[in-house]
Amino acid sequence: MTTDSAEAATAVDKTIHNFLHWKADILPHLKVALKADPDFGFGHAVNGLILHGARNIGFRPKIEHALAAAKAVESGMTQRERLYIKALEQAAVGKIADSVAVYETILAHYPTDLLAQRLSQMELFWIGEMRWSAEISGRVASHWNKDVASYGVHLSCRAFDLEETHRFDEAERLGRQAVEIDPTDVWGAHAVAHVLIMQGRYDEGVAWLDGLKHNWADANQMVLHLWWHRCLFHLERGEFDAVLDLYDSWVRNRELPLLKAMPDLYIDMQNGASMLLRLELRGVDVGNRWDELAELTVKRLEDHTSPFTSAHFAVILAATRHFDKAEQLLRSMHEFVLHDTGTLGPRFGVATIPAAEAAIAHRRGEHQRVVDLLMPSRQMLWQMGGSHAQRDLFFLLLADSAHRLGRQDLVSIVLDDIAAAGFTDPAGRIGYRQPAASLH
Repeated sequence: MTTDSAEAATAVDKTIHNFLHWKADILPHLKVALKADPDFGFGHAVNGLILHGARNIGFRPKIEHALAAAKAVESGMTQRERLYIKALEQAAVGKIADSVAVYETILAHYPTDLLAQRLSQMELFWIGEMRWSAEISGRVASHWNKDVASYGVHLSCRAFDLEETHRFDEAERLGRQAVEIDPTDVWGAHAVAHVLIMQGRYDEGVAWLDGLKHNWADANQMVLHLWWHRCLFHLERGEFDAVLDLYDSWVRNRELPLLKAMPDLYIDMQNGASMLLRLELRGVDVGNRWDELAELTVKRLEDHTSPFTSAHFAVILAATRHFDKAEQLLRSMHEFVLHDTGTLGPRFGVATIPAAEAAIAHRRGEHQRVVDLLMPSRQMLWQMGGSHAQRDLFFLLLADSAHRLGRQDLVSIVLDDIAAAGFTDPAGRIGYRQPAASLH
């Protein structure tokens, strides 16, 4: 790292270590680094990249400031550091695919650069390109072994790539291996949780997460997402009271330090919206739990940093019957599609907008419109980003509307879609059981 300050270098190293290990304690170390060396270009680049990863339009001025500060001293930096600045430059203007191509270049020269591997996976996950992510982790895998520092982090990244590309056995093996190496590895735990939900192993899922929950004290928001996964397992077992209890205690407990610090972080908003809607689809009264999500959402109608999150914003606004705000969100998304020159605009057009409109139509009881919107777009919903387990929410809406319309022909097609997404026994899953029963 190009800096004359050992303190700054040590602090950025700690920042990166904590980021890679999903710790909450990240930004304080960056502040120490940039105070010790205000001209630490790589430190500014890391700061910009972490802020970009929060996917919040409100951080744009800080990201642009970090980029400018890094570029001001770029000429004296190493080629590797300059590549990170280039990745930030592309990401800052929404050229996500271009940013990932830069990470691939870094990994071609430094295959054990975990920061490049993790950042590329995060970017690709949120545009639905997990095959590309699996290619990247597969390309560097031969350079890793137990003697390389943070081997478990590589394994957990690789495990999630494998899970999302349906290589479940290897994904589970590597995820469990990562957790054996480091029991606090929430990403490894997460990869295994995904395998278990996809394969319908709900009892094992509850036991897996229950056995690890005491290891997560220092983790970032991923810990709340693991509790969301725990809710999924209980939901499939029909244990709705347990789901609500975990939702209130963990998933959207606004008294938790993580949620106090940033209540509208994109993944937390997704967690809340999707779980409440899943419960309502099962006839559960969720009370006023939507309201705090809506209060946060109405401030984000012009934020198009995350296609998958924007679709959930529509879910939230429709659930609270803020249909005027929902229409405002849709207009803003259409405007974004017209003018965006990056990676996200087309994805909003083919995936996010149809999903958002369908969520609004479903809430209004316009089931034919749900079918009209999602049947042609459902095979493109992956472009919103998110996992198979997360995008399942919109297939649940489609199945529900098709069933209400008596369209068994469409229910059959949706069940085939769910099987193709990698779920074991779609007809046996709680959200599809009733529509599937109408086929017999």
